[in-house]
Amino acid sequence: MLLIKTVLILCSATVALAARAVVSGAIFEGVDTTKSSATPHEIYQFPENHAAAAASILTFSANAVNFHPTEQPPKNLVPTLDEFVKKASTFPGLLSTSASDVSISLNGSFTQFEQAIREESGNPLIARAFRDLIPGYNEDKSLTDWTLSLVVISKPEGSDEVAVKFSGVSLTISTDKTHTTYIPKQSTRLILASYKVRGDYLAGNAGKLVNMIQITKVRDFIDFFASPKVIDSERVVIGRGYVTCLKNQQSVMPWLA
Repeated sequence: MLLIKTVLILCSATVALAARAVVSGAIFEGVDTTKSSATPHEIYQFPENHAAAAASILTFSANAVNFHPTEQPPKNLVPTLDEFVKKASTFPGLLSTSASDVSISLNGSFTQFEQAIREESGNPLIARAFRDLIPGYNEDKSLTDWTLSLVVISKPEGSDEVAVKFSGVSLTISTDKTHTTYIPKQSTRLILASYKVRGDYLAGNAGKLVNMIQITKVRDFIDFFASPKVIDSERVVIGRGYVTCLKNQQSVMPWLA
């Protein structure tokens, strides 16, 4: 029941404002203990490598539904964001642990926006990452209704527990005469859903997974989900915004039967 609720909450994020554009980002928090010498089979078999396993599953899910933030204009990401969330969140190796949908009031300050996200999420890295997702420059003034989408992988130091978080903020973003963006006063929503990566499932299905899902390193996962920061009238052009605390170092399709 929690899984169904979580998917519905996440997929309602873009609908709430009838968002016309999406900015995507990803962060990792904790310590990536993945061994550089690990084989693809060992990535799924051993818990110490499961940060990379999670990165691989999320990247595979995005590729499966053609969600490519680094390559596609923000307007093209709206429908595929929902499909990505559905695909990734229904992977049987992820166990839904919590979901929330809260309202926040904004006074037009970037600093207050970050502070509000921090207070509701309890996570300063997520709050900073959301602030960094706001485009700094936008030539297309018709784009005012946005969804900021953030994917998080976490692995606490000294633990083999890996978690995945999907989070989103529906936001009105305006543009001045110089095409510089700003946040007007508004009430908006913060969506946050957390999942535990099931190490037993990954280990038990390592043989199938290695033939199905290409390995993606944590660093490459962050790059894959990072939208550029400058929005051109034709497409997204330059500059990526993401935060990382890395200390080391295809429509919804059925998963494994």
